[in-house]
Amino acid sequence: MDEILPSVGPVVIELGRHAETTVVSYVADAFDAHEASIYGLLLAVARDREIAADATQEAFLRLLAEARRGRFPDRPGAWLYRTGVNLVISNARRGAVARRFAPRLLSRDSGSNPEAAALEHERSTAMREVLQTLTPIERAALVMAAQGVSGEEIAASLGKSHGATRTLLSRARIRLRAGLAAREAGR
Repeated sequence: MDEILPSVGPVVIELGRHAETTVVSYVADAFDAHEASIYGLLLAVARDREIAADATQEAFLRLLAEARRGRFPDRPGAWLYRTGVNLVISNARRGAVARRFAPRLLSRDSGSNPEAAALEHERSTAMREVLQTLTPIERAALVMAAQGVSGEEIAASLGKSHGATRTLLSRARIRLRAGLAAREAGR
């Protein structure tokens, strides 16, 4: 007799014509059963009510998206918890990066320095010219990333998977750096 092993990934179910009611009832049941405990656990991790509430809401939205794709996690509570914790961790990382680079956003110049203005204009022109050598999709992804748009949002905007978007951004950054370095070497 074959041994029955527990499933490792989400269960894929063919939904048929009652798909949306099945999805809604699945997510509603998961919400009723797990919302308070997920929020409490995420509050313990984040130590901030607002962050915990946002992560809880986002975790349930992601569960809804999974269910709409026909993938129903065997243990929605565990799935929601892991997703929520990942969201809290990602939020903390983004905050740490923002705090680390915030001082660079401040201009320490006291007044208008013609030399600094000329250098900034030169850098801006070089950046614009090198950006024009990239493909439109690479340019769009880099600009969105520079404006603080998350990788998932960039991927959704471009119609690509998150992994493909990360690769695209990495290669575009490499090309941008190489182009700027070549311009600097040619001076």
